[in-house]
Amino acid sequence: MSMLKSETREESNRQTVKLVKLLTEIGPDIAEIARRLGIFKESLRYKYKEKILKKGFSVHANVNHEALGLNREIYVVEIDECYREYVNVILSAMNKMCYLVGFSKTLPDGRYILHESVPQEYSEEINSLFLRLKEEGFFRRLDRYRFDWVRHVPMRGEYYDFDTGRWNFDWLSLPEPSSILSFTKSGKVRFDYSDLLIIKELQIDANKKLVEVSKKTGINYKKLAWHYNKHVLGGNLITGYRINWLGTRYDYKLERALHRKHRYVISDILVRDPTEEEKMKLYAGIDRLPFVWGYASGVDFFCEVAIPTDMFVETLQYIERCTSHIKEKVNFFIVDQTNSLSFTIPYTLYDQERAGWVLDSGKVLEAFRNVLLKIRGGSA
Repeated sequence: MSMLKSETREESNRQTVKLVKLLTEIGPDIAEIARRLGIFKESLRYKYKEKILKKGFSVHANVNHEALGLNREIYVVEIDECYREYVNVILSAMNKMCYLVGFSKTLPDGRYILHESVPQEYSEEINSLFLRLKEEGFFRRLDRYRFDWVRHVPMRGEYYDFDTGRWNFDWLSLPEPSSILSFTKSGKVRFDYSDLLIIKELQIDANKKLVEVSKKTGINYKKLAWHYNKHVLGGNLITGYRINWLGTRYDYKLERALHRKHRYVISDILVRDPTEEEKMKLYAGIDRLPFVWGYASGVDFFCEVAIPTDMFVETLQYIERCTSHIKEKVNFFIVDQTNSLSFTIPYTLYDQERAGWVLDSGKVLEAFRNVLLKIRGGSA
């Protein structure tokens, strides 16, 4: 009897792995996934709720930033002590003003990793703006990294037990690298503000039906469906879907980030100016870890790894071996998840009349200067 239960559980996990693979490719289209797997739609819907949603996972659209004309840049900054109490509010404002799409506090040094998704034409202007904020005293230290592309890595569900919530693999026989080696920069394609609103909603929650997106955005359903099929899908503005197995998400009703504590240690690896050969060697090693979260590559190299707490030491030992050939170029950071936040694409910075991205750095600088003055005045 126990063997039968074990076999049933293993078969159930195999079915969930197939479900997850298709979720990352086409999103939570339950009817289509059921057709491809050859099982009843209601049976699959039940499995999706039990094995994915009720486990605290969520599904989000992966945005093709390069197709929108946005390049990834990362700034590692040290923020002056007098602004620490207000830093999350100030950084959140940067999302709507100067293309910040995420930030993380690092431990134990207390620096911040800022993710910018910047139009190429404003790259140097953003850098100048950040340098001015350093002159104003907000940043005490500022290090810039530049990339051509950024990608989330699809969940490798075959190495995950969806019943126990644990990763399961042999350290002596790690998986082969995934398709990350084939990632290249996408070219910019045609899009408009309606497309950005659709992408933004699916980035928040890919479970939304188009009729729900229509209500949220105020776009007529027929028009929205045309944009979704012609531009969002046809222009490859979405590169697949991300299963958020970390269990972290932003609750837009509560207006705060929700985190599962102590399940994973998020670690960011930043490499300054590696050669192509050095990057390929990094990929070939690090990408064998099943729980890699994402990459960015270009002039510099970035990798984010969500390390299960029960594998922390073994993973660090493995990463040390993978980076030993360029250790003088490597910076390794532990992320404080409770002081980290990701945002949607910066759709508010797209001008419908000009049909392009905008930035008024003088206005932005003035706004931040006023905020910093008020904070300094209040703490004096």
